[in-house]
Amino acid sequence: RSGGRDRSPQPPVGRMSSLTVNTGRAAALSLSSAPASPLLESYHGTYQNCSPMPSPLLLASTHPSELPRVIDALSPLSDGEGDGTRLSRRARFHDAVDIASRLAQALKGTHKPDVGPLIEILPSLSHEQVMELRAEYKLIVKTGADRKGVNIAKHIRARLKDEDPLLMKACYAVALGKWESEAYWANFWYQGDKTRRELLIESLMGRTNEEVRRIKDAFSDKKYDNSLTKCMKTELKEDKFKKAVLMVLDERRMEEYDYEGRRLPLDYKLIDQDVADLYKAVKSDKGGETLMISIVVQRSDGHLRAVLKEYEHQYRSNFARDALKKSNNLVGEVLAHILNGVINRPVRDALLLQHAITASRKDPLRKELLISRLVRYHWDSFHMQDVKRAYRERYGQDLQDAVREATGGQLGLFCSELCIARMPNEIRRMDSR
Repeated sequence: RSGGRDRSPQPPVGRMSSLTVNTGRAAALSLSSAPASPLLESYHGTYQNCSPMPSPLLLASTHPSELPRVIDALSPLSDGEGDGTRLSRRARFHDAVDIASRLAQALKGTHKPDVGPLIEILPSLSHEQVMELRAEYKLIVKTGADRKGVNIAKHIRARLKDEDPLLMKACYAVALGKWESEAYWANFWYQGDKTRRELLIESLMGRTNEEVRRIKDAFSDKKYDNSLTKCMKTELKEDKFKKAVLMVLDERRMEEYDYEGRRLPLDYKLIDQDVADLYKAVKSDKGGETLMISIVVQRSDGHLRAVLKEYEHQYRSNFARDALKKSNNLVGEVLAHILNGVINRPVRDALLLQHAITASRKDPLRKELLISRLVRYHWDSFHMQDVKRAYRERYGQDLQDAVREATGGQLGLFCSELCIARMPNEIRRMDSR
């Protein structure tokens, strides 16, 4: 419509990530000399709309996986998942051949596809099971004279894009798997409304080097030699945000563990230096964003957790809130996302879901945020359980109910299914005999 925002982009039919933005910028700049835009532009993002996070002093010096249970005295979930209106789900053994056959039957032909099996099956699969499904689907479903195996994600896109675009995006993202879906979301926002930078931030920021490596390996686009780094270097304009993204893609984040899985000791001298530098950056009249980005993006969760505690101990102030107050723009969003994850990842993600639920009621385009966040969290069943606990404690409602009410229809059913924690693979899996 005239004067309106761009239509929401559709996942590509061909190569998954052939997404471009022509900026006319090619010169390389150092982080400190990069232009301020968009980090200094006004950006009313997720964290300007959200309530404050807990104080870092509430943190315990424990393994990050134990933190949610140490920090929050949250009421336990009920044993039951439903109220009679949800889909009936039963624990079933995983059989990739049977599942691929059922989905092939649901998607075949040119008539309206049967989305029931998609809603029932896709949200319940782990990443490994999705990869098995994709391999089996190519063996079962062929196309063309050379009988080439069909990519189920692309088949879903082709069959659902006109029937139900939002349901298609949710199914498509799950069918891509854990890492390829993140590569997709990392590029997705460029194609439509340019205010959806959360999609890029949440796909990459706060990741371990190993996670970033997997996302990069899953990226596929011949135009950029299948390199997400080359894509970002080419398509992002030269500014501090681009430098922050490339810093992540360079896998330069401090490691939490050594190669044998042992926790690395904290560098307390560096912690003290970072605390002093961050306080100086926050209090400076001009600038400071470059230094904050360099520290927050490149330090490990354990290191940042110690920095936050020491910062509050010395200055009686919460650095995460100070940073967002100083940089009420995109740099504040980047820092807030990483630091809030360090403080309490389940509470942060519950907050992000509530933000997306509220925003999607006012703006249908924001349903993409809700889809991306649910798909991301559902891969880790234990984390999803923690998110559900945090959501119920903060908002007094079951996450599934809130998601279904905000989305409605078949998309609502699919998204509410994403909220159900799956059984461990070793319990549900049945090897073919």
